Amino acid sequence: LPIAVILLYPLANDYLQAASLLRRISDPKATGWLANYEVHPVDVRDTTFTFRGMPVPAHVYTPRGVSFAPGIVIIHGMHRLGIDDPRLVNSARAVAASGFFVMTPLVPGVADYRVEGESADLIGAAARSFAQELHVPKVGILAISFSGGLSLLAASNPQYSPSIAWVASVGGYYDLAHVLRFFATGEAARPDGSVEHMQPHEYGPLIVVYDEPQDFFAPQDVQVAHEALKLLLAEDGKASEVLTKTMTPADQEIMQRIYHKQRASFAPAILAEIDKRREELAAASPAGHLQALHIPVLLLHGSDDVIIPPTEMLWLQRDIPKKYLRDALISPAIGHVNFDVKVRLRDRLALVHWMALMIHEARTAGDGQDSMHLPAGLWLASVATMVQ
Repeated sequence: LPIAVILLYPLANDYLQAASLLRRISDPKATGWLANYEVHPVDVRDTTFTFRGMPVPAHVYTPRGVSFAPGIVIIHGMHRLGIDDPRLVNSARAVAASGFFVMTPLVPGVADYRVEGESADLIGAAARSFAQELHVPKVGILAISFSGGLSLLAASNPQYSPSIAWVASVGGYYDLAHVLRFFATGEAARPDGSVEHMQPHEYGPLIVVYDEPQDFFAPQDVQVAHEALKLLLAEDGKASEVLTKTMTPADQEIMQRIYHKQRASFAPAILAEIDKRREELAAASPAGHLQALHIPVLLLHGSDDVIIPPTEMLWLQRDIPKKYLRDALISPAIGHVNFDVKVRLRDRLALVHWMALMIHEARTAGDGQDSMHLPAGLWLASVATMVQ
């Protein structure tokens, strides 16, 4: 019995830490013994790393009093604040407080609502830089939203894969062409050929127009349209509408359709973008590259995600080599990237299990041991924590 306790304690501890971490991510003001389970104070500092000869800003979160810990690079999603997005800052603090060294690098393209192959290279360079800073061979990557697909692409690249221990993708994509088609039609294709029908969030078509304004507006209005759309993405609709008053009547009409969320009117133009940008979209998609993965991968997707549909996870699940896929969970416990604790206990436990697997990968990365799936019996630890 003592030997069994000694052997099982680290795994049970992973579940407790997973439940604690999820509670602090979903509620920064959470209190109680679970929220404070093995939590460290966190120090934050600014830093930079070099990518193609240019400095790239990043924040590093360090658990106070911990001299050595595994490293995790957390990649932000599409948000104008990038690494200063309050949700990302809270998540990075929560992960660091659980005893990990955390780096959040700025990915300028993603912060400006663009998904491009160069961002995958930047993510790979960030992982390599952080591993070198920590004097370890590899670090893990926790990637959010569109950065999930980019991080899987980076991990498939032999230039960067030696520095990446594992990837956990939350709300990531498989093929950008799939996502754009979903924005245009509301149809999300599954690998088995069936189609899921969902109403896309208006945010989706908006970022397509923002990325390629020259394909939607007259040349003299392109710059104004780009700035007006940027204001709208920043949730400053009034300032956006004021700016559009200088545009031609035809382009003002286009902007009015955007303001009134008339997505269907943009469907033909968005579908045309897929054909026009086919090579560019493929170069920024994990599709066709995943057989090169040789590291553990965890996938998590919201069942009601209307920005990147959950069907994208099914494609990732199909193509990632089975021996490296640790878990793939479609859950109502998250939206696109936000956690929701107001779900059934069963769904909360599944989410705790997924997070425990990620923590397990982080703790065992580079220690010479083979990663393994956690015993289902240890879900008893989750049950005990989640009923609090």
